[in-house]
Amino acid sequence: MKFRCGQAWVAMGLAVIGALLSAAATDPGLPDGYWDQPQAMVGHAPHAWSKLEKNLRPEACGQCHIEQFNAWKNSLHAHAYSPGMIGQFPAMGVADSNDCLNCHAPLQVQKYRDIADMKGSLDLKLSHPEGFDRQADLGSKAMPLRHSGVSCAVCHVRGWQRFGPPPKASGAIGHQQRAVHGGFTATRAFEQSQFCASCHQFPDSMAIHGKPLENTLNEWKQSKFASRGITCQTCHMPDRRHEFRGIHDADMVKKGLTFELSQRRNSAVFAITSSWIGHAFPTYVTPEVVVEATAMDATGKVLHRWQWEIVREVIYDGGWKELRDTRLKAGEHREFIAAPLPERTARVRYRVRVMPDHFYQGVYQGLLFDDMAHVDRSAAKMHISHALERVRRDDYLLYEQTISIVDD
Repeated sequence: MKFRCGQAWVAMGLAVIGALLSAAATDPGLPDGYWDQPQAMVGHAPHAWSKLEKNLRPEACGQCHIEQFNAWKNSLHAHAYSPGMIGQFPAMGVADSNDCLNCHAPLQVQKYRDIADMKGSLDLKLSHPEGFDRQADLGSKAMPLRHSGVSCAVCHVRGWQRFGPPPKASGAIGHQQRAVHGGFTATRAFEQSQFCASCHQFPDSMAIHGKPLENTLNEWKQSKFASRGITCQTCHMPDRRHEFRGIHDADMVKKGLTFELSQRRNSAVFAITSSWIGHAFPTYVTPEVVVEATAMDATGKVLHRWQWEIVREVIYDGGWKELRDTRLKAGEHREFIAAPLPERTARVRYRVRVMPDHFYQGVYQGLLFDDMAHVDRSAAKMHISHALERVRRDDYLLYEQTISIVDD
């Protein structure tokens, strides 16, 4: 018994020493230029690696990283090479299209070589069923890597080397030797909000009224979440889950907001507090959130309606212009007051509707019914049609509550 107890103390001591050494080690961070035209396949993979180790398709990664793959395949990252975007590419040309791929399919190997490569990709995607399957063909019949959008290799592979966060158990940083694909380099950079900035923080050169078109990192820095160390990953990758949930997910949005409904004299007062969102709500220009109030009599007859929009509305007219910005800041409390209430008002119903892709609905409708009205059923038009159908399905009712009005 003493011997075993001694062994336990030795093991515990080694664990403590290991933790101290890890804490004292210098975090290698990300290699220079990690997000500057990232190349996952530059050079040659080690000759001794198996075909599976050399395959950077997400389905290949999913053979071992099953939990991560299953979460990722249903995320917007997995579908970032989206029909609404690529349907616009033939009219844009290769250079401008590749600029879009800097975020939607960032690896150099995912970029278009020429217009023929682009058109072939659009045709191929039409014939490829939606979604990703671990049982998919990983050989010559596999889809091009670009079709997987923001996949595993986009964040984790450079020059055939793997990078990732420190292991949960040890928190160790630096090179971690493993039997598969030469191990990996562990760095805390994967746990920091700055990691997401390459795509979710636009440069000042894309500012409208002093605010970049997407300003998420700066909004986060100005919130209480930054000072508390609550990062993007805390909310969008809890427990390192690769779901990347956002405004398209009603449950995710509900967790970030607090709702209150009450009567105040001859008015109904509905309040929304952005209680657990570390940036503006919504953070980007594409969604619109609509708050509706309806006054009704005892029979249910509608007496009056009110409506408010929570949105950053922009248009492109020879340059980007901001029409209004009514979004909630992180931590903001705002009231939506239905007043004065008409005579005979018996109750007031509030609804909150979310249209995650409101801006795109207008864009796609314009492309289909105006610019592309005289185009035959080309691959581009078919992709836009599919995109419009999808974004319409994404709208949802976030909140509905009715309050009975009591006479003073």
